[in-house]
Amino acid sequence: MKPLIQKLPIDSSSSFVARTYTTPFFETPWHQHEEYELLIETTGQGSVFVGDFIGEYDAGDVFLLGKNLPHWFRKKDSESTGSAVVVQFKEEIFGETFLKLPEMQQISNLLKNASHGIALKGDLKTMVGNTLKSIETLTGFSQLSALLNCLNQISISDQITFLTNSPIISFSKQDQDRIHKVFEYTMQNFQNKILLKDVAAITNQSESAFSHYFKKNTKKNYIQFLTEIRISHACNLLLTTEKSVTEICYESGFHNWSNFSQHFNKIIQQSPMKYRRKYTQATDKKNLSKRAVDA
Repeated sequence: MKPLIQKLPIDSSSSFVARTYTTPFFETPWHQHEEYELLIETTGQGSVFVGDFIGEYDAGDVFLLGKNLPHWFRKKDSESTGSAVVVQFKEEIFGETFLKLPEMQQISNLLKNASHGIALKGDLKTMVGNTLKSIETLTGFSQLSALLNCLNQISISDQITFLTNSPIISFSKQDQDRIHKVFEYTMQNFQNKILLKDVAAITNQSESAFSHYFKKNTKKNYIQFLTEIRISHACNLLLTTEKSVTEICYESGFHNWSNFSQHFNKIIQQSPMKYRRKYTQATDKKNLSKRAVDA
């Protein structure tokens, strides 16, 4: 997908942006920018698109995104209010030689790896998230120091997940509206039957032309894209509801169990029941540990 190229306002008194964004008053479609981005979703939930990665986000989730890495955080409910603390910075704020210092090697490597998009986990997510929640109130060296502290914590931790392996390409905005309409149509209709000819019609193309166009710009064919959205939705329902797996199968847009099970196993590398059971066991263990500490 060819995203909107976003240019960010940086105040003359600061070398980077740190601010809270709130929706529905602020909404950015699939886009990219020259700055690195470190953010925490403070309220709301929805779908996250980073490069060719499709997943879910919830309040408290923290991400580090490389420069020019296309991304979009789409709220689950378009009418709901969501918010995020976002820090956006260029590599140049550290100067030409700072990142070449031996002491900065791990942070330098982290910024290179940020091209894959990084999601934080566990205690790391909590620590960095807490710092981000207060960074907007800081000024001067204290604010820059807080950013460096966040990057250092991430660089020395193994509590991270890389999101994408797709190469980063700088895009023009020529196709942004066209592709974004495809994304929106898909997100609004994935629970129903979607025909390729209907999606192609949105872009005023034939089915074959659209298929080539979509694959060229997203590095995956449309059916694969649609399937990953459906499986991502199924994963969310498995973890957040007590609905039966059969119910979830149909509510996620699949029309038979065999097809759902096959795609789920291929993408998630385990069965739906095992996925839910593994999460439930991990949650029970965490709650047990918390009760033991509180006692």
